Amino acid sequence: MIAPSLLGESLALQLTSQDNNLEIILDKKDINGLPKLILFCLEEVELSNSIRLEILKLKERWDQSPILIVIPKSIKLSSADLMTFGSEGVIQDPTIELLRDTIKILLGGGRVFKINNEINYNANSIHNSYGLGHWLLTSGLSQINKDLYTIDQIIGKKSINTFYLFLLIGRKRELLLAKKLIIWLWGPLEVLIESPIKNTSNKNINLIKKYSTDITIKNISTNELWKVIYKRIDDRIQVDLTNSTDELAALYSLNKSKRINLLKTLLQEFSIIINKLDQKNIREKGFDEILQSITPELHANTLRNFIDSYDSLKKNGVDVFISEFLVQNAELGIFDDELPPITLIIDPIINNKPILIDGEYLSIEDPRSIIQLETFILNWIFRTAEIISEEIISSCSEWPELRKYFLNKELVSTRELERKRNHINTNNQLQNLFKKPVRLYESKRLYFTVKKNKIEKVFILEPRDDELKKLDWAQRQIAFVIELRDALGPQVQAIIQYLGDLIVLILTKVVGRSIGLIGRGIAQGMGRNLSKG
Repeated sequence: MIAPSLLGESLALQLTSQDNNLEIILDKKDINGLPKLILFCLEEVELSNSIRLEILKLKERWDQSPILIVIPKSIKLSSADLMTFGSEGVIQDPTIELLRDTIKILLGGGRVFKINNEINYNANSIHNSYGLGHWLLTSGLSQINKDLYTIDQIIGKKSINTFYLFLLIGRKRELLLAKKLIIWLWGPLEVLIESPIKNTSNKNINLIKKYSTDITIKNISTNELWKVIYKRIDDRIQVDLTNSTDELAALYSLNKSKRINLLKTLLQEFSIIINKLDQKNIREKGFDEILQSITPELHANTLRNFIDSYDSLKKNGVDVFISEFLVQNAELGIFDDELPPITLIIDPIINNKPILIDGEYLSIEDPRSIIQLETFILNWIFRTAEIISEEIISSCSEWPELRKYFLNKELVSTRELERKRNHINTNNQLQNLFKKPVRLYESKRLYFTVKKNKIEKVFILEPRDDELKKLDWAQRQIAFVIELRDALGPQVQAIIQYLGDLIVLILTKVVGRSIGLIGRGIAQGMGRNLSKG
């Protein structure tokens, strides 16, 4: 364990008190052989480069030992920065129980990343549940952290003078020393670890804990990795998501229950696709060709499974099963050409291949790889759900009784439904004729993802030259116009600037001087007249 002395001793005592199998070494001199795990506890996380360098040195010395970083509640680094440290785990402000479980997972070859949590305490319960010492600790640290934050904000401004900067740095050093003193007096372990002595029956305790990045991989097998990705996506689509984009109009024409069921069913169908593709007899074929061939079957199964297969309505006086009508009436072979190659998703999961992210190949168990795969799969789900929703709306137009079953209340009206269909068709035409060529020429791809229970758009740069060459004549003209604007833009700007400078020259040097001479002559003439008077 690498930690400040008081923190390390307290933490080692609590970890070994309930688990005699754990042996914690606080001094490097006492290490004999290779450590099973390196526990790196940080009091402050400010300079990411120094921490990254320290971890690199640890990896060079003990390359086979996993590293678990424990960070305090308040940090200045984002989860994206913390995941680039190169450790097997990062956990923020854990309890003793959570820390003990995390150690077991890493010893078993897993990965744990729990970062950027938001913890809120009920102010009335702090004194009752922890006592005076904890109250003095939290109140003192809160005030010191507030002052440190203010000083950091002032230091971050480049306009501050050197003398004032030295004063602020000295004040910051004093506050850090005061912080260490408070920790030493009232319980050093409380900074990183919650007190294990809690009265769980006390209803006054109000603790809300949520990690914005919560990834736990028990092992690095294909099944375990897919379970982690599946669970993360399933948790995100369980709730009614807010559509913060100007897209997905067809999907959000469905009522809440049908919309959620459709997304969940597509996730299940995607899991089935992975199981089918994870077979040796078809693994040699291209994944994209396989997906296109099974797309009609996938759409048909989704239409059958996202609603009760026994649900029926009267159509021309005859009971008709809704799911079968949808399957027979829909165009099942529609494929969204804005989807990225499915190989980017399937190949890493099935064949355990690395993923290229920001110019670096990352292993599949890296948390950044998990997050990117999650983004790709969510994008596939939303785009496929939009296609299926358009077919459902088309069926509702032909069979009016379906509107109350599938659509929002306002779309029961024939006028509103047709207006919605026209809006969707117009938007699709605009996307195909104008927006798509622009994105292809700019090498951008539009992804739909979920952030804080909202569907948001994300543009990712990737080469799309092959798709650009396949555009028809009308779409190529849009790209040509953009290219022409880029080519002529500097020349037109230079001409406008030259004309502007010329106009300024004429107004100041010619017209301005002429007006000045005329004004001077008038003034002199008036002066002579006044003197004569």
